[in-house]
Amino acid sequence: MDRLKELYEAKRAAEEVIARIDNAISSLDSASSWGLFDIFGGGMISSFIKRGKIQDANADIEEIYSSLTVLNKELEDVDMHLPTEISDTISDGAFDIWFDNIFTDIRVQGEIKDTLYELKDFRRNIISLIERLNAEIRQYQ
Repeated sequence: MDRLKELYEAKRAAEEVIARIDNAISSLDSASSWGLFDIFGGGMISSFIKRGKIQDANADIEEIYSSLTVLNKELEDVDMHLPTEISDTISDGAFDIWFDNIFTDIRVQGEIKDTLYELKDFRRNIISLIERLNAEIRQYQ
């Protein structure tokens, strides 16, 4: 019976990771939209808004890390990695907002797209983990 309880706890922790990944994906989708606007005629304001969305996404990714810590405690053999943060240094912000140029806009847009891909791939891995947990839970019921 303890094993069943552990499985349910791991499943809840994995579901929390999924919810936080979904938040990060939403933030990055918004940043991507603003990034496209920025590339095709936006200016300082669109760069500023895009940077805010990137900061939101980075905060969401930090929350994924904390949720994953809980999941790892519940399921020691989970061996996955999280995407790295999107660069949001002071110099990036200065180049992107104050020296608004297409080269920086395209580079940042590429980073957003890469991180979106990594998050979606990571989400698929967590969904697969939940499916394995569900299969084992069914064996105990």
